[in-house]
Amino acid sequence: MHTCLNIKPFLQRTRSFYSSSDGLPCDEITCCGFDSDGNLFAGTQAGLAVFDGNSFCSFPHEGLKEETTFLFRDKDGILWAGADCTVYAIKKRKVIFSQSFPKSVLDMDSDGAGNLWLLTNNILYIKGEKEFEVYTKISEGYAHSFCAYGDKKIYVANPIAIMGLFGKRPRWGPIVPDVSDMPTNCVQAMAADKFGHIWIGTDEGVCIYDSYSTWLTAKEVTILPKCDIKKILLARDGTRYIGTDIGLYIISGVKTSFLGPKRWLPASEVTAIAVKDDNSEIWVGTEKGLSRISQRMFTLKQKADHYQQMTEKYHVRDVGYVTIRSLDKYGDITSGQVEVSDNDGLWTGSYLASQVLRYAVTKSPEALEIARRSAKALIKLVEITGVEGFPARAYRRKGEHRFGEEHPEWHRVEDEFGVLEWKGETSSDETTGHFYGLSLFYDLCANKKEKKEVAANLSKIVTHILDHDYALCDIDNLPTTWARWGPHELNRDNKFYWEKCVNSLELLSMLKIVHHMTGEKRFDDEYRKLIEREHYALNCMQYKIPDANVNHIDDNLSFLSIVPLLRYEDDPQLRTYYLNGLRHCYEIQRSERCPLWNVMYGALSGDMCDIENAVLSMQELPLDLIHWEVKNSVRPDLKWDKGQEIFGGKKQLKTPLPYDEKPITKYDANPYVPDGGNGLRAEDGTVFLHPYWFARYYGLISED
Repeated sequence: MHTCLNIKPFLQRTRSFYSSSDGLPCDEITCCGFDSDGNLFAGTQAGLAVFDGNSFCSFPHEGLKEETTFLFRDKDGILWAGADCTVYAIKKRKVIFSQSFPKSVLDMDSDGAGNLWLLTNNILYIKGEKEFEVYTKISEGYAHSFCAYGDKKIYVANPIAIMGLFGKRPRWGPIVPDVSDMPTNCVQAMAADKFGHIWIGTDEGVCIYDSYSTWLTAKEVTILPKCDIKKILLARDGTRYIGTDIGLYIISGVKTSFLGPKRWLPASEVTAIAVKDDNSEIWVGTEKGLSRISQRMFTLKQKADHYQQMTEKYHVRDVGYVTIRSLDKYGDITSGQVEVSDNDGLWTGSYLASQVLRYAVTKSPEALEIARRSAKALIKLVEITGVEGFPARAYRRKGEHRFGEEHPEWHRVEDEFGVLEWKGETSSDETTGHFYGLSLFYDLCANKKEKKEVAANLSKIVTHILDHDYALCDIDNLPTTWARWGPHELNRDNKFYWEKCVNSLELLSMLKIVHHMTGEKRFDDEYRKLIEREHYALNCMQYKIPDANVNHIDDNLSFLSIVPLLRYEDDPQLRTYYLNGLRHCYEIQRSERCPLWNVMYGALSGDMCDIENAVLSMQELPLDLIHWEVKNSVRPDLKWDKGQEIFGGKKQLKTPLPYDEKPITKYDANPYVPDGGNGLRAEDGTVFLHPYWFARYYGLISED
């Protein structure tokens, strides 16, 4: 029995960057904030600017054309801006009041009683009826940050201590690490909630002080960031925004998110944070400009439509091959061209599956047309080689990357469109993609003519494999490196230890598929022979060999192979072996939250498949899918694994990061690696479309 999860709309993040080319006086952002009308103001080292919805324009006041030190909105909706020694009150985009002071103005805050406070480096001021008045001087050195709460409760930080204001005649009570549990006196940001909990940002992380004697740090509360803290914003809805030297942390309810540079921010160090009243936008300032992070309600179906359009617009090559796009310009998906992939059959086969399942759910004529195009593209890879039943990895035409280069695995032929070069040394990846995608097409989309073409195409491949000692043999009549399925290698050659089980699964799946399509007894005979004489079904009982989460290529191939095998095999005893293998594989992969593998497991096993986690992963996927450069290894909150070192793997994490924090990859890449990307590639939408439509087809999720 499957459990169907009804998916409600969720908040989807997108981002846009703004710099001096968009009207900012300069790129170095010092502060930002919203006025009561929802207008975003940005302070820079060269003055104040206002956002008009598309770009920025300088604020038209002479006093605000120099460095803006802070922006603060009071309870009456007035936006206060500090510049040098003067503070300005702004309403309806006009300065309605200003006041100058002997020293530079540093910051403003209001307490719970509505008192408005202003800080210079040596004096604390309170707003009177007409202007700010001296409240008290700052002792023990120059102040640089402060916070207010309650009724005239103030804490100020200077290079020596945190000082709390108390007494009938106000005096400062210094707090230093030597006489308290305060972890460090290097305080760089402060904010207080209405209950007197003071969030303090230091060069060693965030700590929380109860304003009396209790201190909490990351040692006691593990969600608190441990890095160099620059800004803290406590939002009205309880969300904590913490700007650091490596990016922005967001603590909201049970979820902690990290928004790092390149994907989410123009630069690493956060210099300003502003949140719109309705939470629809977060603006983050850096030394290289502003990031506008928009949040709007989205459905999974809307995301599917978005990725569908993006894939068809930017990721289709030649007669219908779909994969990654290489970009000529950093982060610009409109530049470059679709890659000539090393595995066109695998990736196009996966996209084909998504469209077949989409058609099965929606009966969309567009999905059917795309599925037919993709099926023909796969069939063509077998037809162009001139070797009966041997599929090419890919082919390229004149004008495409590296066409004409001398290489032993590229072979020149002609088709109806002209000269092309096809690539040999075909692997099991290709055959798996062909058989998986075309088997779904055969069952759910194909008409009689197409069924006949698909059956003939796939039976040629299997016949080639059986006629060549269970291998794909290239144009030179030599077996390729990775397309080996014979018992003499899998069962009796230690060099094939890692391929033994997954390749057994692949061959059984291929044989079952062509027997399903053709009804030819020879394919069923071979299937049974491998099970009865060569224990291939037993090989499948634990086809995932634990490898410290290093190799994910075979994991992807095994999931694509098990789907048709379990769709067609109805013998309960054989199904038990295959389901045991599926369960074993899934338990090892479960922590990855891979949406495709989760839904495949749930659909095929009838067991619980962490469908909520699969949905969460799909929700987290960024809309642009550009391989932005991300570097999470600088984060001190991450936990590292060591098991991969046995297998020569790279340094990796114990638990994969959320999909909007880690590098964008296909599912055959290692999700435990924290860094990656270069801004010069863009993933196609199959990473979302495939699991989404698989889950919809099998009834694991629904949407109102």
